[in-house]
Amino acid sequence: MRPSPPINPDAAIDRNAAAHLLSWLIGNHLGVFTQGNAGLKLGSTVAAYDERAARLEGLSRLLWGVIPALAGGCSVPGVEAIVEGLANGSDPDHPAYWGEAGDMDQRLVEMAALAVFLREQPELLNRLMSQACRENLFRWLSQIQHARINPSNWRFFRVLVIDALASVGWPADRKGLAEELDFIDSQYVGEGWYKDGAEVGRFDYYNPFAFHFYGLLYARWHAVDDPERSARYIERARTFALSYRHWFAEDGAAIAYGRSMTYRFGTAGFWGLLAEFGHPELSAGKLRGLWSRAMRWWLGQPIFDTEGRLTVGYAYPNLLMSEFYNSAQSPLWALKAFAPLALPADHPFWSTAEEADTPPALHAVAVSRQITWRSNGVSYLVAPPPRHREIRHVADKYAKFAYSSHHGFCVESLDWISSGFAGDNLLAFSRDGVTWAFRTEIDETVLEDGELKTVWSSFPGCRVTTRQRPSDAGELRESTIEADFPLQVLATGHAADLWIPPRSLQQVIESEGPSEERPVAEGLTLFSDLRDLDGRLKRRVLPCAPNTNLVHPHSAVPALLGSIPVGRSLMRTCLTAGRRS
Repeated sequence: MRPSPPINPDAAIDRNAAAHLLSWLIGNHLGVFTQGNAGLKLGSTVAAYDERAARLEGLSRLLWGVIPALAGGCSVPGVEAIVEGLANGSDPDHPAYWGEAGDMDQRLVEMAALAVFLREQPELLNRLMSQACRENLFRWLSQIQHARINPSNWRFFRVLVIDALASVGWPADRKGLAEELDFIDSQYVGEGWYKDGAEVGRFDYYNPFAFHFYGLLYARWHAVDDPERSARYIERARTFALSYRHWFAEDGAAIAYGRSMTYRFGTAGFWGLLAEFGHPELSAGKLRGLWSRAMRWWLGQPIFDTEGRLTVGYAYPNLLMSEFYNSAQSPLWALKAFAPLALPADHPFWSTAEEADTPPALHAVAVSRQITWRSNGVSYLVAPPPRHREIRHVADKYAKFAYSSHHGFCVESLDWISSGFAGDNLLAFSRDGVTWAFRTEIDETVLEDGELKTVWSSFPGCRVTTRQRPSDAGELRESTIEADFPLQVLATGHAADLWIPPRSLQQVIESEGPSEERPVAEGLTLFSDLRDLDGRLKRRVLPCAPNTNLVHPHSAVPALLGSIPVGRSLMRTCLTAGRRS
């Protein structure tokens, strides 16, 4: 039987409850420490890096909860065991040694948490570690100073490590530190947003996960000796918050979008860290409400195994949606959400009651060309896909027409269409009814007057211009298709929690489904609908393949099916989805 987190899902999460939850989580992991306490082993699944790095990952990510708890004077189980693991793992003569860190190595990622621990708890390490052990740790961390790393949010890892080493008097590459800080600034594009990579330019959860999270830590440490940069990081974070608030639904659910969704309530950590610096437009009560509602939503999902440990997945255990860089230990990055435990009990974040947040109905960000809005308590996002291919299921995670806080998104959206399964928010084309293609890359993007226009081609001979804009009824999509040959077309809307028996696509096309059919289940609060404004396409409901949707193991989508001739065709659809009014 799966244990329940020690939280009342209907009550505000106060500081004591948050500390108790963290202790519960960390305590659940103490029994899976590996040799010398130098790592964790949570399962048999693997990632694209070696086992020693994966075990280190588990140990290091516990620290994201341990560090703020210790700073706030909270009791944390297992601290001595964790420090012992740091000593043994960084000792090249110990059997549990983590190994040398090479270029582009996962070990470089995990150094970040160790650096923050060193920076914020030097006295504890001095007390629990011998000088020789500390020097081993410093020497091991120093490898990042000269390693080749991704030109992305990874560069902040080097900032954190060099900064930590300098704080304890270890030889530190201050010139390299300055270069990395300049690189971080080069990633900032305005309106609170960083792009994630010199050429990639993803605008996703790595803004709150990494750029702003680490920037605020830097501001905490350097308010006196680097006040200009610290103030810049704080101001950027405050500006970002005015966009990011739109990514959260009325009940705290976050929009499911992009990669690394298995970090789950890590999406809430930014709110707790920002509270340390305050916000001129978002009160402490609003920041606490954003954080607490998000935490409560996650704690209501079946995300823990029978031992109370986080699983790989999103709203339920699911390897299909994972990344190649997700080991069984990876989900522990979610512990970044415990950042507000560093705040004392009398801080306004904890002493003020939660407040609801009612952002403006629609928010457009010019630099990322994204539109977010809330309808019936559910949050939605439309965005153009970035130009990159290295992420697993990248088209599903970034190229769908829309994303939602309550409907999730599906992976493998195009793989099983001929078998009668489909993914959400597609406009797919086929020449033979077997192989289907969707928007994966774009030729042009324009965001203007609350409307997003993308020009794209699913394959040569099929060019599409799609215009999307939120409406009072939901979302309007209008696609102009220029085809060099006749095509079959499939359009879908948001997925809803519903099981329907699968049939082959041909059987679905030939069936005479009721005209008002839509994916909605008795007793559920969410629905999804898609209408052809010109009335030329068949309306159907298609199941999504089992376990492909991030939120619902069984799900279904409203679908429009038909064909288009050679030449120019216009498709006009209206989507409605969300809670029943």
